[in-house]
Amino acid sequence: MVSSILANQNRDPKKSKKAPGWEDFSFYRPRDGATTANYVYGSAMLEMAKKGRLPSWALFCFREVTETASAAYKPAMCAFVAEDAMLLHPVKVGNGWEGMLIAQESASEQQRTFVDDGGQKYVLHVPHVHTKVVCQEDVTLN
Repeated sequence: MVSSILANQNRDPKKSKKAPGWEDFSFYRPRDGATTANYVYGSAMLEMAKKGRLPSWALFCFREVTETASAAYKPAMCAFVAEDAMLLHPVKVGNGWEGMLIAQESASEQQRTFVDDGGQKYVLHVPHVHTKVVCQEDVTLN
């Protein structure tokens, strides 16, 4: 919100027609342009928190992701967790796994060993992370 205020304060209205809103500075932005996360990701994140498996570095987007959580939905697999990346609500697709990627910049374009809810390990490639932290829906890791 503060970034939005500063940007609008220094904006020349003659040069730019549209003022940036707080959404333009948000860490979490769904790929389809929606403003909230899919309920399956929110439910999975809440389950991770209840089980004590949610890494502290992933809390930056907790409120935004969990606000659409459904109490009636219990995911079969909550997440794959690595040291600096997490794939919420992973679903097997083709040769990889699709879900909500929450990652730090240090995981960018690296192979990481992820551990699922049952302790099984998966070595997956994390795509490019363009900021210090990222939270994106429907990302496929191979």
